Amino acid sequence: MKNTILLFTSIFIILNILGCSNSKQNTKINSLPTWYLNTPSNTYNKLYGTGEAFNINEAKTNALSNMSQKLIVSVNSNINTTTKTNGNSYSKDITKNINLKSKQISFNNYKVEKLIQSNSSFFVLLSVDKIALFNEKKKELNLLDNSIHTKINNIQNRSKLEKIYILEQLKPTITKAKDTAFLLYALDNNFNYSQYYSQYDEYINQIDIIKSNLSIKVVSNTKNTLYKEYLKELLTKESYKVSSNNEDVLIKISNNIRHSKARGWQIVKASSTLNIISNNKTISSKTISSIGRSSSNKQNALQSSAISFKKKLEKIGINKILYQ
Repeated sequence: MKNTILLFTSIFIILNILGCSNSKQNTKINSLPTWYLNTPSNTYNKLYGTGEAFNINEAKTNALSNMSQKLIVSVNSNINTTTKTNGNSYSKDITKNINLKSKQISFNNYKVEKLIQSNSSFFVLLSVDKIALFNEKKKELNLLDNSIHTKINNIQNRSKLEKIYILEQLKPTITKAKDTAFLLYALDNNFNYSQYYSQYDEYINQIDIIKSNLSIKVVSNTKNTLYKEYLKELLTKESYKVSSNNEDVLIKISNNIRHSKARGWQIVKASSTLNIISNNKTISSKTISSIGRSSSNKQNALQSSAISFKKKLEKIGINKILYQ
């Protein structure tokens, strides 16, 4: 009898615990709004996003992030395009993987559709006028596009080196314009973003095309060729063509080399001034100081100094040497 009572008591306790557990679980689930569990789908006119956080502003930020993610996923954020560019002695196949980052999308005019507080959390449903956002971003793209084309039209009579410099400076603007064009496509799949991509890729590819037809000659005021050869090596690494004649650009290296000896060490201190000349005009100048040491002889100290010169060139960057 006692065993029977004990058995029923145990069963009652277990069922009571399970019932309490399910009750708590149901309370937690029921505390979430249905519009948060099932976010409304985007429509032709509106974008939707939900967010949750311990404060309202963070909940809104999370909702906008959710809206961005849904927008990108809805049109498949990865689009592959292949472009082929030809120019004189230059031919290159390029495969682009376009992936618009959701963090790049900003929504200025959003509307709070729903907002509730449950326990210590805030839940929010936001919406954005899709058509208004498209028109806003289209105006932004038009401004970027006009700026790009204006600068492109103004480089036609410039030297090859100046053209490369201007195109390099345009890269961030072109990247922003490409991202905006893809966002417009995400908002309206009828928008022809590919015409912008093709044109912008052509501008960027012009950099390599011009480089392949640009001839740079390097000369030095000293018989020692180490500094000159290291500079030529870095130019070649950056796809510039180095020539001994018929140059478009002349780089003059003026080395001031001083030898000394201290505590058994051979020391070379060099000051190398690089003058970049195009169309008989000095367009930039840079002075680099380097120090070399050797416990054996002057030649090794000189080589050590030249290696230091090369490292400083690499740190500065060939493009800054050429254009600054």
